[in-house]
Amino acid sequence: MDALEQLAIVGRSREGDPEAFGMLVSDLTPSLRRYCRSFFENWQDADDAVQEVWIKVWKSMHTLQQNGAFKTWLFRMTRHVCLDRIRSSQNRVQVVDAEEFSGQPAPEHLSPEYLAVQRSEVERAWSIVAKLPSTLGQAFVLVCLEGMTYEQAATIANTSESTIRGRVARARKAIIEAVS
Repeated sequence: MDALEQLAIVGRSREGDPEAFGMLVSDLTPSLRRYCRSFFENWQDADDAVQEVWIKVWKSMHTLQQNGAFKTWLFRMTRHVCLDRIRSSQNRVQVVDAEEFSGQPAPEHLSPEYLAVQRSEVERAWSIVAKLPSTLGQAFVLVCLEGMTYEQAATIANTSESTIRGRVARARKAIIEAVS
């Protein structure tokens, strides 16, 4: 979806159009998942945060001041949800049921070997990003993976553009050193 089309869809969503909102969810959920993953150690927590974000966004669409500021507004809200979830989970003990994760069927058109290698490479990449200090990982995801400008990332992170530039540079250097 291009920027002009997104503006129109955001406008319709602000007016309460659930179909338009569904289009935003479909288009932006992959980006939100990647950004949330930079806060959490696993995809399940990231997915839970994304779901919470979309619920809050639907309830808060009327507070958005400008349609053109939607993506920055969305990522700021996502940042706040992730930080709140981290704060609230620090004192909880989580019990994991091993049976819940076993027996996940792979798509029939892909071999188990291919999936294992692909999953391993993706997890290795995320483990490198996860080992970065959180501010570096979040800046890296916003700028390098989501294609945001330094200015947009600075607005989301509530910091200066030069700080984001430095964080991205340090993240890139750390990632290069980790894969070398």
